Amino acid sequence: MFFKLDSFALVGINAVKVAVEIHISNGLPSFSIVGLPDKTINESKDRVKASILNSNFKFPLKKIVINLSPADLKKEGPFYDLPIALCILALSGQVKHNVFQSSCFIGELSLDGKLNPVKGVLSMSEKAEILGKTYFFVPEKNVLEASVIKKVNIVSCVNLNQLVEMLNNEEILKRNIAKPCGFKDFFSKQHNNSNNEKIDFKDVKGQYRAKRAMEIAVSGMHNILLVGPPGSGKSMLAERAKTIIPDLEFDESIEVTKIYSISKKYINNLMIKRPFRHPHHSITSPGMLGGGAYIKPGEISLAHRGILFLDEFTEFDSKIIESLRQPLENKKIAITRNNFTIELPCFFMLIVAMNPCFCGYFGDKYNKCKCSQKDIEKYWKKISGPILDRIDMQINIPRLKEEDYVKNEKPESSKEIKERIKNTFLTQFERNSKRSFKFNSEATPEILNKWVNESNPIKELLINYSRKSGFSIRSIASIIKISRTIADIEGSKTIKEEHLAEAYQYKTYNK
Repeated sequence: MFFKLDSFALVGINAVKVAVEIHISNGLPSFSIVGLPDKTINESKDRVKASILNSNFKFPLKKIVINLSPADLKKEGPFYDLPIALCILALSGQVKHNVFQSSCFIGELSLDGKLNPVKGVLSMSEKAEILGKTYFFVPEKNVLEASVIKKVNIVSCVNLNQLVEMLNNEEILKRNIAKPCGFKDFFSKQHNNSNNEKIDFKDVKGQYRAKRAMEIAVSGMHNILLVGPPGSGKSMLAERAKTIIPDLEFDESIEVTKIYSISKKYINNLMIKRPFRHPHHSITSPGMLGGGAYIKPGEISLAHRGILFLDEFTEFDSKIIESLRQPLENKKIAITRNNFTIELPCFFMLIVAMNPCFCGYFGDKYNKCKCSQKDIEKYWKKISGPILDRIDMQINIPRLKEEDYVKNEKPESSKEIKERIKNTFLTQFERNSKRSFKFNSEATPEILNKWVNESNPIKELLINYSRKSGFSIRSIASIIKISRTIADIEGSKTIKEEHLAEAYQYKTYNK
C-alpha cells in the first residue's frame, strides 16, 4: 500500500518540493523515516502517533515506512509532522484525498493534535504558486505570512481534527480559505507606525559635516567609516541612520521577509522597515556570515536591503573583518557544506565606527594621545587595505567644543532628512528602472563611464584626483558613485565639479 503528497524543504532562503511517501505493509509494527531526516524529523514519529490517537483516529499497527524524496537532500525541522499524519490517515482510509494531488501541506503537530507554526512559509507559498498548486494547508499562525501569495488558496489549520473535517467536506474547506493580503493590507497598517523611533537626528549637536556625510551615504547606500575619539558621537550618528532611511519597496519587502521567515517561527507582517543590525564584536564567523550544520542566514544576510553597523570595528576578529570582502563586492555570499553550496543575498549598507588609536585620542585637541607611532601603525594594521578600499566614505569626527553642547541651535529632525532621502531614492529608482540595480552604490563600470563622459571638466578633474592620491580603480569608482548621489540630492541631472570635489573629500581621510 503506497501513498504520497507534497510538502517543502528549505534550501537557504528558497523552498524546494519534497514528496512525503508512505508504504504500509503487514509485519511487526514499526515506524521508520528515511530520506536524510534530522533528529527533529525522526522524533516526529512519536508526535504523529500521539496526535493521531489523541484526535480520536486509529493508528495502524503495521509496518510503516516514510520516505522524504529527494532522498539525497538533507531535511530538518518539524515541517513534515502534518503531511506524515495525513499520509497515514489517507492510506488507512480515515480521510478522503480528492484534493491531495492539487495541494501541499506543512506544519508541526502537538501531542494533542494542535498545529504549531513553522518557519519559511513565505518561500514555500512562492514555490506552491510556481508548482501550480490549488491549496496550501498551513498552521493558523502562518496564514498571514503565506497569504501574501495571491494565486494559491491558503487554508488555515488549527488542529488535525479540523483539517480532516475540511478534507472530507469541500464546503467547510472553502470557508477556511484565507483572503489574499496584498500590498495595501500589509503596508497601510505599518506605514502609520514606521516613524515611531525614540531617537532622532536632532539629538546630535553640531557635527554638520558628519551629518551631511551620513545623509549622502544613506541616500546612495554607500559604505561609510566613522573615525573619532571616545564621546565624539560616532555611535550616536550611526544608530540614527535607521531613522532617516526610507522604508522598503514591496519587492524588497518580500526578499527581506523571506530571510527573516527562515530565522523565526512566523512573521506577523511583511517587513516594511529596512533592517538595522548591530552585532557585538564577539560574534563568531557563522553568526556574521551564516552557516552551521544546516545553513542559516548570518548578520550580513539579516541586514539585506538595510544597514549593518559594526561598532568598535578593530575589536572584531581579523578573519571576520577580512571575510567581508566578497560580500561587500558581490552583494551575496556562497556557503558550502559537504559539497553542497547555498547562496544567500546580502546587499547592505555598512557603517563602521572606530577610534583613531588604542587609547582613542590620536589627533584629539583636548586629550593627549598616549600611543607611540608604532602603536598607531599596529592599530591600523588590524584593518587591511582591501577592506578600506571597499568602504566608499571615510569621515573624521572630532570632539565637540564645550560651547557646542549648550549652543542654542535647531538641528534638522530625522523626518526632514528622511524626506530628502526619499526623493533621492525615487530619482535613483526612476533612472535605474530598466537596469539590474537600484542604487548608485551598485552602478556597473559601463554606467560609471556614461556618467563621467557626460562632462569633460569632470573627466579632467577625476584624472587629477587619481594622479594626486594614487587611488585604486575601485576607489575612483566610489568617488564617481558618491558624486552621482550628491548630484541627485541637489537635483542635478549631471555630475558637476563641485559634486566631485565634495565626494573626493569623503574618500581622503588621513589617519
